[in-house]
Amino acid sequence: MLQKRKNMAKIVIIFCISALTALAAVAQADNRGWDGEHFEKNQQHNFKKIAKKLGLTDAQKTQAKTIFQDNKEVVKPIITSLRSEQVILRSLINADTIDVAAIRSETAKISGIQAEMNINRAKVGAQFRAILTPEQLTILKTLHNKGPHKVDVTTNPAE
Repeated sequence: MLQKRKNMAKIVIIFCISALTALAAVAQADNRGWDGEHFEKNQQHNFKKIAKKLGLTDAQKTQAKTIFQDNKEVVKPIITSLRSEQVILRSLINADTIDVAAIRSETAKISGIQAEMNINRAKVGAQFRAILTPEQLTILKTLHNKGPHKVDVTTNPAE
């Protein structure tokens, strides 16, 4: 009987540690979101990779960085809104009682915000494509056709 209690205590402790580790990972991932240092470094890397593949001139690089830098101020409040609505949705999903109408409403809000992000991405992408030569546009289209999420030149790279 004593051995069973010890084993049960060990299982409970392992479960608690696992749960805390998972929560810590989620919190850390959430802190590295759109405006985190990790994200900006990743965007810098992506921009350098794209610039090299497209053969951007120094003038084009400057223009592109200006486009993306100017867009940061536009995107920042959208991202802040998206994050806060996602927190609300998570709390609704994990609530003790299920409020289907509230979950649907919050999901609709998030969809609207994501639509704004996509519209912004399209506008910034058009501005970026406007500075490219026809040859560079062909290369860019080829890169986009290689698959989703392989290359995203419409996000905001850091300087």
